[in-house]
Amino acid sequence: MQVNSPDTAPDYTAGNLREGTLDAKVLLKGQEGSLNNYRFSWEVARDQWSTPRHRHNFDQIRYPVAGEVEYGGNLGVLPIGVVAYFPESMYYGPQIRHDNSVTVTIQFGGASLNGFLSPEERRRGFDELLQKGKFEKGVFTWYDETGKKHNKDSYEAVWEHIRGRKLKYPPPRYRDHIIMNPQNCAWMAVEQQPGVQRKWLGSYTERQIHCLMWKIAPGARLSLPGYPAPQILFVTAGSVSVNGKQYGIHTAFGLDPGEALPEMTGVTENEILMYQLPCFTAQEQDEYRRSMQNAGGSKLAA
Repeated sequence: MQVNSPDTAPDYTAGNLREGTLDAKVLLKGQEGSLNNYRFSWEVARDQWSTPRHRHNFDQIRYPVAGEVEYGGNLGVLPIGVVAYFPESMYYGPQIRHDNSVTVTIQFGGASLNGFLSPEERRRGFDELLQKGKFEKGVFTWYDETGKKHNKDSYEAVWEHIRGRKLKYPPPRYRDHIIMNPQNCAWMAVEQQPGVQRKWLGSYTERQIHCLMWKIAPGARLSLPGYPAPQILFVTAGSVSVNGKQYGIHTAFGLDPGEALPEMTGVTENEILMYQLPCFTAQEQDEYRRSMQNAGGSKLAA
């Protein structure tokens, strides 16, 4: 089990593909080369960090903690405390994160089986592309051998360089982003675990992404069995203990596929946000790993 917090997590140093400064900490991450790869980050805008309107071939779930972030279009400014699911292939932006805004974001490979770049892969792509062009305001710009100018979304350019093929966006599974309001959902008692309550926020795609919250009364205990995909828990209020050690607000716990949660005990009044990431078959995992082994060579226009 991974355990981390903003005070102990390493900096995210994969290169800035956007405009401005985003102080990001990697709280948890998945396994590179696996369809279950992910990055769970604590993100603080130190000045006005921004992106143009864009989309991705992976899923995201965002949890605003402080300050103001604009996402453009129908999204506008997300209120503090909502849980926002950004499905793959859905455009959003222009995005503006104002000074000292704090967002907790998880990015992970979605139902389309495109996976997710690790920080190390993204850093390598960023550094190698800098030898060919420049990143500016969310766009990668380069000139081919004839002198023709090319522009491409920064992340799309890095992905194509690392994966060695053109990025094709899957048809969207939803018509819009999904904003969940936990404060409007009721706590339900968990019969098998006295003193434990749960809020079910939503389930998405055929890959069974789950968003939910837990509340563990002081002295009560939460147990979770192993699950076929990673499980992420993030303390949004109060404190808990695991294996006799106490953890406070903004602590993140990451469980690998099949890994059970050691008993988590309530210490003070608490709330815990939890994600269960997409499920993939063993055959799909094997095919994806083989495709990673065969990847290589940039597919950007020369």
